[in-house]
This record gives sequence, structure tokens and C-alpha cells, in this order.
Amino acid sequence: MLKKSKKRLKLIFILLVTVFLTGCWDRIEIEEFAFVSVIGLDEGEDGMLKITFQITNPQIGTSTKVQVDEPPSDIITFLSEDLVASRDLASTSIARRLTFSHAKAFIVSEDLAKSNKFYPIIEATQRDRDIRRELNLIVCKEDAADFIRNNRPPFDIRASKYYEFLTSRWEDVGFVPLSTLHKFSLRTLDDMGLFLVTYATTKPDHPKTHLDSEGDIIAGQLDKIDENPMQMMGSAVFKEGKMIGKLTGDETRLALILRPTVQTNNILATFPDPLKEGEKISAKLVRGKNKIKITITDDYPIIDVKIPLTLSIASIPSNIDYVKNQSNQKLLIAAIEKRLETVTMELIKKTQEEFGAEPFLWSQVARKKFWLYKDFRDYNWSEKYKNAKITVEYDVTIEDFGKQNRPPKI
Repeated sequence: MLKKSKKRLKLIFILLVTVFLTGCWDRIEIEEFAFVSVIGLDEGEDGMLKITFQITNPQIGTSTKVQVDEPPSDIITFLSEDLVASRDLASTSIARRLTFSHAKAFIVSEDLAKSNKFYPIIEATQRDRDIRRELNLIVCKEDAADFIRNNRPPFDIRASKYYEFLTSRWEDVGFVPLSTLHKFSLRTLDDMGLFLVTYATTKPDHPKTHLDSEGDIIAGQLDKIDENPMQMMGSAVFKEGKMIGKLTGDETRLALILRPTVQTNNILATFPDPLKEGEKISAKLVRGKNKIKITITDDYPIIDVKIPLTLSIASIPSNIDYVKNQSNQKLLIAAIEKRLETVTMELIKKTQEEFGAEPFLWSQVARKKFWLYKDFRDYNWSEKYKNAKITVEYDVTIEDFGKQNRPPKI
């Protein structure tokens, strides 16, 4: 009896081991993969898609000291009816199996983003298990194929690392929004407002030399001298899955500041010096928790927003005493608050009249005023927002004036 029990246990053990061993039957060695780091989409001929892949060379940028005389990546462009199925077309020239699992950026041309077929394409690609929803979505002024080929980062050989570092800088600077495929799909399906996508170009056109502030431009308008012509500034505005306009870098920053939750909290900005015309004062902005009060009426919502900002003054080129002189300091605070409120109301007016919806995520606050989500949908928030009565108030506090207690005596 004991021998039979042992035999049964051995048989059960063997059967269990074979179950785990079956997980290796379809294994693929890592050397057999070709990792796509950037995907580009353009409109092709006869309803086709022009698809571009930037494929990372695995031998470049590793910790090994072996010198490899090869390019850091290979860029291929071809026509296809579908992005996911296009991987098989790449086998005509690439021996390895293409994978999107390590892709970092999804580049789309402005022409395609403004067409009605853009959202169905993006929605269909997300069904593929190989495409991550955390992919950064970027709209470029020119063809995506040209953008990918013209972008030549000087310090980052690997394209995947380059876009990874860019993402962390976007969170600090705020000149462009953090836009991923996942957020784009959620905002489009929600259909309660606008979605902002990073705007970029490698073909500068008519640079602006006279700026009201450092972010008063979009990509392509920055006057710079650089071997890499790429510029990322401002945002492409999407409504119902289609691009309908653009915001400058400053307008994008304001849109992020007006949102209920903190999106960017390390902004460096400049403001006109109230006591010396033509001079600017630079400061670091840290936003507190916004107070957003929304009153729902039958005809339109009434929105009151209070934004607490803490400033750390970085430089005062005019050398006017704003540190010890309390009256000057109060004048400076009042001037900054007035400046911010003026440009904010201009942006809100633009969203109401030109775009007909809001990118500030106020719909998330407004829906709490309704018992049922169906009631909120029936209210038609985007349509009512066009006639909304909105007031914005900034509460500015100066935390410090840097390392110097007083302006230098010259």
C-alpha cells in the first residue's frame, strides 16, 4: 500500500513538472528581436498609411567597450494598410522579429492628426498586446518620417533613452503636456473636453524674436542655432479625437496650472518689472491645491477658481529693492497676480470661442454635482462651457529672493 502511494506521488510530481516545462515551448531568444524605439505615422497614397520605424541597434550604447562601426539605429519607411500588420512587411529587409514592447514615442504628422481617420487608427493599434499605452504621443508639423530622420540628439545615441529623458523634463518645464496613448484614449472616449498633445518640428519657420515671455511661441518659432533642428514647444489641441488647433508654450503651462491636480510644479517664468519698463523678473513657481467651485445652472455653469502660487525670485536685473522695501514687494505681488489673471482669462476666452471646450479637466469637478453620470452626460458640459461665467483669482506668496538679501550697490 505504501509503495503504491509513493508511485502516485512520483507520478503527480512528474505531471506537475511537465506543466511548468510547457512554458518554454514558444520561447524566442532576445537576439532574434529587433526593438522599435520610435513609430511614425503619415498619410500615404490611395488611403494607405506611410509608416516609419526607428529600430535600435542593440550593439550601440551598451556597457561593453567593444568598438562597433555601425549606426545607432536604422530607419525604414514603407506603405501599409495597418500599423500592426506592417511588422511582417519589415521582414523584407530585416532578418529579426520586430517588437514594439520597448517603443517610447509615437510620432504623428499634423496632416494625419487633422483627418477623421486618425482616431480609428490609434484606437486600433492599442488592441495589440505588443504596444504599450504609455507611449508618448507627439504631433509634428512636417511628415513623421522627415521628423524622425532629421532629429539628431547630440548626447543620446539611443532614441529610446532620448525620449525617456525628454519625458522627465516635460514634467519639470511644462512647455509641453505629458500626453500618452492611454490618456488620449480616455479623454477622447470621455468626450467632455479637449486633450493636449506635445507639438514638435525639425523644420523651423519664421522664428519670433520679440516675445512677451519665454514661452510665447510654438515649435518652429524658437530662434536658436543648433546642429539638431528639433524643437518641442506648445501643444496640439484635440477634440473628439481630431486636431483642431494649437497652444503656445505659455498657454500650455497655464492650462496645466488650472487643472485640479498638480501637473507641473517646478516652473521657471519671467514677469515684467512693475517699477522699470522693459525689464523682467524671473521666478520659480510652485502651485498649491486649486480651489475650484462650480455652480450648475440650466443655461450655463458658474466657475470660480482660486490658485495659490508660491514664488522664489531668481533674478531682479533692475536692481530695485523688492526685498527690504515692503511697499515695492506688495506692488510686485499685485503686478504678478494681475498679469497672470489677464493672460489666464485670455486663454479661457480662446477655449470658449475658438475650441468650444476646455482642457482644464474641470469636467471632473462638475460631474460631482450630479447624482447620476447619465444626468451629467445629458447636461452637455462642453456645449454649456461655451457660455460659462468664469472668474480666476491668483494668490501669490513670495517665499524668498534667492541668496542675496538686497540688491548690489553699483
